[in-house]
Amino acid sequence: MTFKLIVALFVLWRIVRYLRRRGARHSTLSARKHWALLLAHPYVEATGFSGFDDADTSHLNDTSRKFLRAQMLHQMELRTDATDDDARAHLARVLETQWFRADLHALQPTDDPRAALAFACARMAFLARVAMLMGWTEPDTAWRVLLLNAQRAQDCFGSWTDFGSAYIAGRKQWVAGFRADPFGKAFDDATLQRWLAPGDGVWGRAAWPGLAAFDPEPVAQPR
Repeated sequence: MTFKLIVALFVLWRIVRYLRRRGARHSTLSARKHWALLLAHPYVEATGFSGFDDADTSHLNDTSRKFLRAQMLHQMELRTDATDDDARAHLARVLETQWFRADLHALQPTDDPRAALAFACARMAFLARVAMLMGWTEPDTAWRVLLLNAQRAQDCFGSWTDFGSAYIAGRKQWVAGFRADPFGKAFDDATLQRWLAPGDGVWGRAAWPGLAAFDPEPVAQPR
């Protein structure tokens, strides 16, 4: 009887261990992090980026690094022959302190500021996530920027429709001003409606605004 009990406990332990390991292999991002990455969907679709919002994606393979590297450096206003150390040093100086200025600090007189803001939100969501996966910035730093960027979008737009329409207009005016957007491509209203489709659309499945993207716990006041 004792022997059978020991065998049963051993089998149960192996099953629990297997399920825990299997669960670890299929981890998911928190709702806030997933929402923050949804802002970058125009660039995810344009580049065919697989695993962009997968919690198990922690780095890029050599092919992806080669594909993204030169244009990432260009967007960061670095030379295309800059080293990884150059990129890390640059982002250490500016990512957390100047992320909110990116693509907005030199608007043209004819630019619609609100359209420019939607465009900047989408670009920053893509840049911060890719910089993390390139190993150019610490994940904690990148996630702080991603969540702040998401909170900015939630505060400034009323829905995914509002954000998506402004993004399309923002990209049109960006490229019309002879400014490069190498990771993006032109999208029309039909594409936006596909993204917004209830149930099937990548944005249609997500609530706006949902949980506050950046919602730190208040510090307890001493009594």
